[in-house]
Amino acid sequence: MASRLFYGIFTWSLNIGGFMEKSITGKLWQLKNNDMRLGLNLSQKLGVSPIVGHILSSRGFTETDMALTFLTPKLSDLPDPNHLLGMEDAVHRLIEAIEKGEKIAIFGDYDVDGGCATALLVRYFRSIGLEALLYIPDRMTEGYGPNNQAMDTLKSMGADVVITVDCGSVAFEPMAYAKSIGLDVIITDHHQTVPELPECVALVNPNRVDETSPCTMLSGAGVAFYMVLSLTRALREKGFFNENKKEPDNRYLLDLVAVSTVCDMVPVLGPNRVLVAMGLKALASRRNLGLAALADVSGVNEKPNTYHAGFMIGPRINAGGRISDCDIGAKLLSTENPAEAQSLAEQLNLLNEERKNIEADVLTEAMTQAENMMVDNPNCLVVAGEGWHEGVIGIVASRIKEKFHRPSIVIAINGREAKGSGRSISGIDLGKAIIDHKNLLIKGGGHKMAAGLSVETAKIDDLRQALEAHVTKQLEASKEDLLTQKLYVDDCIGLEGVNLKLLDELDRLEPYGSGHYEPKFVITGVTVNFAKAVGSDGSHLSLSISSLSGQQLRGIAFRAMESDIGPYMLSAQKTKKNISVLATLKRNSWQGRDSVQMQVVDVMEGTFKGE
Repeated sequence: MASRLFYGIFTWSLNIGGFMEKSITGKLWQLKNNDMRLGLNLSQKLGVSPIVGHILSSRGFTETDMALTFLTPKLSDLPDPNHLLGMEDAVHRLIEAIEKGEKIAIFGDYDVDGGCATALLVRYFRSIGLEALLYIPDRMTEGYGPNNQAMDTLKSMGADVVITVDCGSVAFEPMAYAKSIGLDVIITDHHQTVPELPECVALVNPNRVDETSPCTMLSGAGVAFYMVLSLTRALREKGFFNENKKEPDNRYLLDLVAVSTVCDMVPVLGPNRVLVAMGLKALASRRNLGLAALADVSGVNEKPNTYHAGFMIGPRINAGGRISDCDIGAKLLSTENPAEAQSLAEQLNLLNEERKNIEADVLTEAMTQAENMMVDNPNCLVVAGEGWHEGVIGIVASRIKEKFHRPSIVIAINGREAKGSGRSISGIDLGKAIIDHKNLLIKGGGHKMAAGLSVETAKIDDLRQALEAHVTKQLEASKEDLLTQKLYVDDCIGLEGVNLKLLDELDRLEPYGSGHYEPKFVITGVTVNFAKAVGSDGSHLSLSISSLSGQQLRGIAFRAMESDIGPYMLSAQKTKKNISVLATLKRNSWQGRDSVQMQVVDVMEGTFKGE
């Protein structure tokens, strides 16, 4: 049992072993290990509230300098981009192309990260007086990554140098073909690699097997931005910039890096925290007409944060690549024409609504398959269906993974060939699993948390068995139970401590994202005084809880009616059972007034004893 001591209205936990209890959904709530004295010491030295000091120390920021760097991200904290292997070779070739007036082409992936990275380089080259070619492959006819047909097309368009972004690390045959037709290719990527390198001028990838740079865990657009920094420095040293050719302010490219980092679930820690924090400032400036138009059609009418980037702007950028023309997003993000920006943003907004309908149909079938498979309790779920739209299988894989908490792959069958997309859980490297079984695939790749593949339909069962064995082996090698989902609790708090002052203090910890999630609090000793299913399909739950003293807090529980949370809360409204609610806290602005609203994550019957 954790010992405890009260500090004002907050319950502080001196937790030795990480107390855990199970919720009504079967998840383990684990109070983070924390030395209360260390948190208080940080708060005094940094001039922050005790709650911020507590959260910082529990998340590993135990030294004052380390915590200060985290709280005040600066561009000067970024590592030298030339630490990345291949960077100097890439920049040398680009300098040569610029000096010779050669044509540069950008080949990008069709997801958010690829679209952002492509637009970033197009905008950068435009800012120094060059108009680069833009090429995004068609998801349906070309699939992921470089291909021979695309290389032929770029050659016919006059390209001399091709820069791949967010792809290409294992495209051995297309890279050899590109070289044979006279194209020099620079690969920038962040996906898993193998020891062998493709034939190219340079491979810049923080996930290279031989990479030792501190520039790790970047998004594809993050890698592209690092190349921009290195190239700008090299051009400056050569005297390229002068009174007539001003050096561009690359900070205004960081909005694209921020969106890509958040949407690609890259940890918002270290250099990425700097990129996202500065990128959100660039996003707020609305200098990128495409992003500004997307914010407008998405209803983002406040200071943008990572939620807006990940759940409002990102899905719309993705919509074109999922179900329509794959280059709409990249074109929107790179345009300088206000009318074109508005038109493309509206088009993507409509496509996003269409995507939701397609996704719902595939999700119903895929979820039924997964539920039937769970009777045998597999460690990895691989579901497949004829006619499923391959543009939504990644989202569906995420939903299945969320529900069953195990690596999940959704495969769309189209005759003799099928394409799949997978999502993983913490501790299981899905990208490695795919690469290790490339003998069963037409092609495939990915990173720890996500992967894509093409496979012969006849080999799907073999792939399912191989991945089950691979994941089982990873699970057996782990020292912890990876298939039981743990929800980490930052602190326990009473309703009396939930107020706008607390939100102001928590703002110091932004931006949030993968690896640095919004603080989650257990609110104890409460009952449900209102609960109602809401939303167009009735899947969400609007609710209100109250304490014994009469303090109340309204909130929302997204997709609660699809889990045990919704029915339980509707019942608790009648029984007035004492419950504990795990939630994040949000600022709700309405008609010029701010209030606190909770977003329910999970629920536990009774009092969470971790307090």
